[in-house]
Amino acid sequence: MPLGVESLKKTVVVSLWNDLATSIGQELLDNADKSPIVAIKSLKVGDFQGVSLSTLTRSTVLVNTDMPESKKLRSWYDSEGKEASMASVGSGMSPSSKGGMQSMYSDRVRLSYITSNPSLGEDKPAFFSIRAYISFIKPDQTMWYRACKTCNKKVTDAIGSGYWCEGCQKNDEECSLRYIMVVKVSDASGEAWVSVFNEQAEQIIGCSADELDKLESQEGDQNLYQLKLKEATWVPYLFRVSVVQNEYMNEKRQRITAKSVAPVDFAAESRLLLEDISKMKVSQ
Repeated sequence: MPLGVESLKKTVVVSLWNDLATSIGQELLDNADKSPIVAIKSLKVGDFQGVSLSTLTRSTVLVNTDMPESKKLRSWYDSEGKEASMASVGSGMSPSSKGGMQSMYSDRVRLSYITSNPSLGEDKPAFFSIRAYISFIKPDQTMWYRACKTCNKKVTDAIGSGYWCEGCQKNDEECSLRYIMVVKVSDASGEAWVSVFNEQAEQIIGCSADELDKLESQEGDQNLYQLKLKEATWVPYLFRVSVVQNEYMNEKRQRITAKSVAPVDFAAESRLLLEDISKMKVSQ
């Protein structure tokens, strides 16, 4: 898919999540042979295959709009774009030029490698990529915090009414909820608890923290909240994680945090497996 203007001649992977995947995603699949023009607002930039884009709960996706940019892109594509040679927007970029991002396929390890090495992250954070299933989400944990709508920092109850943000030094009548939770992930080698923050949690749960809070608050409908969490389990993901050592009660503990989450690309996974097999043959 051309990114932005036709002069770039680049492609990028865009992952549609949740309702967008089943509605707009199906529409795009049905009309793929017609090469629809897609406009998307509010995306998360990730490091899958170098550079990738993912929709959020607030994302807006429009197909074949009447915007001048869409018409210009359509004209270019029909006249020359469909025959043009295009490269990935992340190709040829070094990790430093991508803001230090690494691919989901670099530093790939099994969970047991992390959990069996308690010294990992002792001096500085260690970063790895893993492929794992989310096997459990504790429903009774503190899953979100009240956040300032301007800076996303934690707010407290203000005197009288509203919420006080220390960062912005102001009161607001409203606040938003942002995820801060832990999930258990599992692969063939073992399991581990992973800390997950708002954007990654929205991808995993499939809704915002405000929406999940409404499900939990509905009287007599606690099952909807439990069901939402259950639906998020036993789904495979690619994780880019950091590992650090935190001290608690004079005891060092390993903390694993998800920095990015992406759906599994089984074609890419197959290529990775074939590369590993080739390396094994060479070493024999």
